[in-house]
Amino acid sequence: MKYLFIYATFLVSVQCFYDFIPDDIITFTLQANQEDILFENITEPTLIKGAYQVNHHKDVIDFSVKTPAGRTIYSKLSTNKGNFTVQATEIGLYSIIFNNKKKANQLLTYAVDVVKDKDDKIKSTDIDPLELDIDYIQNGLQELYYDHKFQQIRYESSTQQVKEANKKIYVFTVIETIFIVLVTIWQIWYIKRLYNKRSPLLL
Repeated sequence: MKYLFIYATFLVSVQCFYDFIPDDIITFTLQANQEDILFENITEPTLIKGAYQVNHHKDVIDFSVKTPAGRTIYSKLSTNKGNFTVQATEIGLYSIIFNNKKKANQLLTYAVDVVKDKDDKIKSTDIDPLELDIDYIQNGLQELYYDHKFQQIRYESSTQQVKEANKKIYVFTVIETIFIVLVTIWQIWYIKRLYNKRSPLLL
């Protein structure tokens, strides 16, 4: 439920504060000391808009965007969340790089929108009723898509919580077992010591 709230908040932030509607939005686990790369295939000059958020406010990552030639056109270090807009003038695969230098896994949400130049956008006045109907259906499908994402995040959140609880139980069980073994050894030693002290008196 916690991650579901974060996901919904992030989606609202993207649409309201970052001023774009994402083509795609994903949530994934960035493993400790690992770099993950997402690719955007650009076939014509365009704009790439994106936003990202590490779902725990104390966690940070290094984020960067590279051109097909490997040139860094956007970079931000030790960041928890942010948005970016880059001019994609080269044709090919652009690399969206997430680098986790921490020793713990991090849950990350990322949204992206690949837009054409303003001159290529169709004005709302040019859309006929049939196209409006298609747009309405598309919005409905988008809502179903986001609902599916919500359900997926809820499942992943529950699974993660169960794993963390099992890990704590395991650690506690190990500590408790070690404590019982130490107490048992001490009791045996103490009883043996008392017996050895009393043995000469019995003789």
